Amino acid sequence: MAVVQIEITRRQAYAEGREFGAYGGYERIDGKLHYAVDPLDPSNAGIVDIELAPREGGMVHFNGDFTLIKPSEKQPRCLLLEVPNRGNRISFRMFNQARLQDVAEDPCSPGDGFLFENGLALLSVGWQFDAPGMKLDVPEACEDGKRLQGEVVCQVQPSQASDSIFVGQLGPASYRPTQGKSAFAALYEREHTHAEHQLWSREDWGFGRLVEGGIDERPDHVWARTGFQAGRFYTLVYRTEGAPVVGLGLLALRDAAACFRSDQYPGGSAPPPHVVAFGASQTGRVLRHMLYEGLYRSETGETAIDGMLPHIAGAQRGDFNHRFAQPSSMGVPACGQLFPFAGATTTDSLTGNRDGLYRDRSNLPKVFITNTSWEYWRGDAALAHVSTDGLTDVQQSPNERLYLFAGTHHINAIVPLTDQFALTGERVRYTMNTVSYTPLIRCALMNLVNWIEGNAAPPVSKVPRVATGSLVSRDTVIRKFAESGRFEHLPDPEVLTGLSTLQLGDQADQGICKFPAKQGQRYPSMVCNVDDSLNESAGIRLPDVAVPLGVHTGWNPRGPDQGAPTQAATFVGLTRFEKSLVGTYRKSDYQRKSRRVIDELIDRRFVLSEDRALLAKSAAIRFSMAKRFAE
Repeated sequence: MAVVQIEITRRQAYAEGREFGAYGGYERIDGKLHYAVDPLDPSNAGIVDIELAPREGGMVHFNGDFTLIKPSEKQPRCLLLEVPNRGNRISFRMFNQARLQDVAEDPCSPGDGFLFENGLALLSVGWQFDAPGMKLDVPEACEDGKRLQGEVVCQVQPSQASDSIFVGQLGPASYRPTQGKSAFAALYEREHTHAEHQLWSREDWGFGRLVEGGIDERPDHVWARTGFQAGRFYTLVYRTEGAPVVGLGLLALRDAAACFRSDQYPGGSAPPPHVVAFGASQTGRVLRHMLYEGLYRSETGETAIDGMLPHIAGAQRGDFNHRFAQPSSMGVPACGQLFPFAGATTTDSLTGNRDGLYRDRSNLPKVFITNTSWEYWRGDAALAHVSTDGLTDVQQSPNERLYLFAGTHHINAIVPLTDQFALTGERVRYTMNTVSYTPLIRCALMNLVNWIEGNAAPPVSKVPRVATGSLVSRDTVIRKFAESGRFEHLPDPEVLTGLSTLQLGDQADQGICKFPAKQGQRYPSMVCNVDDSLNESAGIRLPDVAVPLGVHTGWNPRGPDQGAPTQAATFVGLTRFEKSLVGTYRKSDYQRKSRRVIDELIDRRFVLSEDRALLAKSAAIRFSMAKRFAE
């Protein structure tokens, strides 16, 4: 077994002894998992640089944080393996609706207890070597006793003009630039992510921050003599020394799953019979990467993970398994943005390569792929189910379901109405999207659990398709918005993000990349078509979209003071309530029609019956908001 020790540092009653339905009280266990893996085992061979890691007794050792919340006395129905996002536990807010202020005080705040009322145990596992929260300590690869050197890439799009910028990728900077004779660094600028890189003169910038009286030398900032412009993209490539074996994080997740479903389970009862892995955004891409590497089976080939729910991951993988990888990186072209994108094996129309996410089909888990409209508008989510020429719907695996949560965006509902993103302080052109997909993701999880248990097959996939005319280019939808005359400010499809063929150097197949990537032909960026109300016409449509009081999108232009106003803001869509729609309903009529939509969603098993009241309350709140703020 790859987990050689479960080190428990704290064990206590969870949520002050609160009872959760038929499963009663829960217990919380915190500690560290100690791993030892054989670098010569074929099941571990896909981890870049594992053969260069130090060994003890022929094994590579590493350790990381874990938290287990499980029924105190009963066997859990299923173990939910949560992949923390940049060190942060995510299931308590995503499924249990824990309030932000409660999670700030206790990251395991129970919220409404949804997961535990349904008998699930929750295991959070540190997997990221450079995370500020839950993390994994991994060894460094060396060759002939020497530390490895290589290239690191960072990309920044500042939202205000400045003479200095931070170069960490949604978190602390992962690697320090080398000094002295081996030092190398290059800074490039471009207008948008498909434009050519323009190299800066090395005399015009440097590492550090400009301060009164000189330069504060810091490895995680760069300064520019002429300053950085808002909305422009700046790509920094520099040489570093010391290569942690980043891909061991994928093995940690696999081996933790295998451990906690075995007789090593420290729960005081029989271990859980099944494991479902959940990740969102960054960690949804982690799960897609594990699927590609076949890391849902243990070292011995047995099932470690029965089901996977990669949420809001689009059709990408990520920076999780190459030399000098930065797991927190987002949107920087690298190994994780390469073909394949769909589960089934297909041929890339641009390169001729043939591959699929599910390239190893033995013991393939059940997979739910869920996305919001934002991941489609980012330019890649449709590639999970359409050919790379955009002409044909890809045949799905029997073990796979795909769902679009229509009219929603990456960060879920933002209420009350605001045009400022609290996470970054950035402003967008229109107020942010108010549609909550919480009932949909909760039901998706339970549908997946029921499928694994053999209780019921889940609903068929609900995504826009080429064959029905519901999957179209971004240009088509933007044209409809323009022709409506209702939106003055629209994004320019030509400068929106998307995927393209990449050249990453001659050693990219070995996980050693040359940066910045050379970008070639663009893959099609396709989105859901819209109806006469300008709301999306396919996918799973909540009352907000099916009985609209306004327009809800997965895109929102950057604010005019943030630079690049024809580009879309990161993570957010828009909601605009409209008098022409609100005026067609009395409150009682709207509530009646909303209830009809809710009943249909429950009948079709896209929403749980226990969330009927949650959706009805949401509809009432939206009606009041619309009456007040309609334009």
